Amino acid sequence: MPNWINQFTSIMLLAAVSCISAMAQYTGMPGTGTTSGTYTAPKGGYGSGAAIGIGLGAAAGAGVAYWALHNRPSVIGCVQRSDQGNAIFNEKDGKLYHLLPESEVTLKPGERVALKGKKTEDQPGKYAFAARKMVKDYGACESGKAGATAGGAN
Repeated sequence: MPNWINQFTSIMLLAAVSCISAMAQYTGMPGTGTTSGTYTAPKGGYGSGAAIGIGLGAAAGAGVAYWALHNRPSVIGCVQRSDQGNAIFNEKDGKLYHLLPESEVTLKPGERVALKGKKTEDQPGKYAFAARKMVKDYGACESGKAGATAGGAN
């Protein structure tokens, strides 16, 4: 059987099962003519348990999102020697960042590191990075990543 027939059959089966589980919420099945009438809420209301659960879930989600976004390194790459001192080639965006003298981290060429700090653009096409903290030291760079000198590129 061709692959598209299998995919189509799977999708239609999934849709049918989804519709059946949604219809289970109603007391009367379509076409049977039996319904339970209008909806009435519980006597005491729904209580505050659901609201507390929603609030805790939202707070936990916001906390995880904050942690994930604020505890990530800004630059990951190999430190290279350049005309202006040291530079780091960022593996994420493919840009070469010259390490500013006010960086709080001392780095040697040939190290592969993850750094936190502030990215700036000195001139159009010339990027700089002020490292505040070393997040992780991955050890020596692979020969292909640190082989080229930074020179005046980027």
